[in-house]
Amino acid sequence: MPIMRISDPTFEQKEKRSDSRVFVRFRVNRAPDQTWIATFKGHASSSVLRAAHAVFSGNDVTLELVKPKSRAELTTALDCFIECANLGLRSWGGVEGRPASSQGVLRRV
Repeated sequence: MPIMRISDPTFEQKEKRSDSRVFVRFRVNRAPDQTWIATFKGHASSSVLRAAHAVFSGNDVTLELVKPKSRAELTTALDCFIECANLGLRSWGGVEGRPASSQGVLRRV
């Protein structure tokens, strides 16, 4: 069963001297393993949102964003990070954990 977001994200903005940060909290349907977490964190940190400090505690996730965006954009990004981690996609476009022979071939129709 893939990991899915099961709660709406909640947002808390904190102003610091040099910038503002947004903390996003949400729940997933089950606690992810370390490989999944590493893949999620890779996508989150390399995204345009520059997400940092992803903390997983069982089913609860807290993610710190340096560049605040709209709620709709943040929610879409979270779902994208989750889906990429479910698929095992590396943040630079490869597929993590699969040998080349099992990756399949895309064909144009």
